[in-house]
Amino acid sequence: MAIERSKRVIFVAHCILNQNAVSVGRERAPGPIRELLELFAEAGVGIVQMPCPQLEHNGGLNRKPKPKEKYDTKSYRAACRSQAKLLLQQIQTYLSKDYNVLGILGVETSPTCAVHQLINGNRNVPGKGIFIEELENEMRAKNFQVPIIGVNLNNLFSTMEKLQSLLKYS
Repeated sequence: MAIERSKRVIFVAHCILNQNAVSVGRERAPGPIRELLELFAEAGVGIVQMPCPQLEHNGGLNRKPKPKEKYDTKSYRAACRSQAKLLLQQIQTYLSKDYNVLGILGVETSPTCAVHQLINGNRNVPGKGIFIEELENEMRAKNFQVPIIGVNLNNLFSTMEKLQSLLKYS
């Protein structure tokens, strides 16, 4: 007996599935963020790992944490824009095959993937990461909408509540 696909997917920041990819000292787990994996697995939602621009274009595995301003260069923005275009093509492929793309998960305080909050010294300030900015620009240009949700790894409980609501109504 064949198992039927849920045809529900969520796109997640690379580091949600691989904390080994974050800058040194910013880890929140030895590997994946287990609570999020369990939530999606229980709901039958496929998980698509997005690329990590920081890992691929700006420092590799052993990089030190840097604020957004240090990443905000023409070449890094171009790399993020290029990856954002590829990501939208991938999302459009799922949508064209009648999949439900529940959303895109960024990671708060990341200079690349923050959705609402950046880190500035020891405090959080309003702002978006460079990849999320470029992704939103590409989405606007194509009149394309998929929810972008910020995962707060310092307050996973509130993130889990948001995601449970998303899963319930999607």
